[in-house]
Amino acid sequence: SDVQDVLVQLASEALYPNGTGQSSAAGITVSVVPGWPTPKQLDSIIQAGNAMVSVYQMSGMGKNTTRFLGDSQAVSGIPAAKLTLTVAGSTVTVGGIINAGEAATLKVNYLPYSYSVQASDTLATIAAALAALIPGATASGDVITLGDVFDIRAAVSVQVPMQAEIGRQCQVFMLTTWAPTPEARNLINQTMEVWFKEQPRILMPDNTWARLLYRGTIIQDTLQKQRIYRRNLLYEVEYALMSAQTGQTVTDFGVSTSANGASPNTTHI
Repeated sequence: SDVQDVLVQLASEALYPNGTGQSSAAGITVSVVPGWPTPKQLDSIIQAGNAMVSVYQMSGMGKNTTRFLGDSQAVSGIPAAKLTLTVAGSTVTVGGIINAGEAATLKVNYLPYSYSVQASDTLATIAAALAALIPGATASGDVITLGDVFDIRAAVSVQVPMQAEIGRQCQVFMLTTWAPTPEARNLINQTMEVWFKEQPRILMPDNTWARLLYRGTIIQDTLQKQRIYRRNLLYEVEYALMSAQTGQTVTDFGVSTSANGASPNTTHI
């Protein structure tokens, strides 16, 4: 269904290069729809002197094309943390907005302490939960006061949407032009063929790329008595099957250590 919707969008862009508010490239109104048209819907459009392009998934013309799968996961973007931790001397103030799934983390005297934010939390309860983890720490409202400290670091871990490719497959789609005249049919098809030829790869809604391959053309004039002139453009689309997951950013507390004469080595916790 995602591929079908993208093909509908591409066909609309080809036929309405200046937007649907302007005339189509064929000079008549062209409706671009997913699925197979109903006879009543098609008759109404043709009788008005207009045309339709339907995008239909062809049954039995799909196959598995999975080749090599890696173990890497793609990250679409890392959101900014909504919670804040502000260090001033031996105190830490919890601020910002409550966002369940974030983790408030303090590294005190090189030891990390972390609390996972819940939807029911307030800034004060987060401060209290962190203080309860740290020896000698107390909390008053949204302020944490630490005991004997010589090093304080603060960071907020955020949830990150991730996706991994778990397979690849292809499916043949039929873009059918239903036009009131042979001339309109030719113009509509020429416009779409040129535009689709310029799109060897198409961007899917999940930000992955699909491959577009022309598979043939079928002309059918069996509906001439109804003044319907039909042509089918066949395209094979190979696309990825993605598994959506949620990850967590690492709170980047870098500690550099080195042996005598060796290069520094940074450990992140």
